[in-house]
Amino acid sequence: MKNFLILAAFVLLNTAAFGQMLPKGTLVGMHTFSVKLNGETTIQQFEDAVKTKWIPASSKAFSCEAHVLKFVRGESAKKMGLIIIYKIDAERNKFYNPDGTMNAVGNAANAKMKPITDELTKLGTMSSGYTDWIVQ
Repeated sequence: MKNFLILAAFVLLNTAAFGQMLPKGTLVGMHTFSVKLNGETTIQQFEDAVKTKWIPASSKAFSCEAHVLKFVRGESAKKMGLIIIYKIDAERNKFYNPDGTMNAVGNAANAKMKPITDELTKLGTMSSGYTDWIVQ
């Protein structure tokens, strides 16, 4: 019993130490998309394509972490959400000008995304708004 308690305490501490958290200085981008579906495409098909194709490609091209968000309540019904995470603001700034437009590095990363973006456009189009936050 004593060994079990020690093991349980170790597992609990280990989980807490390596659990997900956002360190101070992390940039978190909250994106909200209005989606216009093409033809017979369902929102589930569109979200699945974003999750399985766009997010892995975007994460690699832009050196970030991205996750699809599911709407629960509030002002964004019938919209799709994404959270984009950069370890630091400077990492994001490698790809964007101060006014939010893409710079040459961002355009090169976006060019790598073109095949995925073209495939996604066959399913539907997204218009977005975003707000970036830095963890304090």
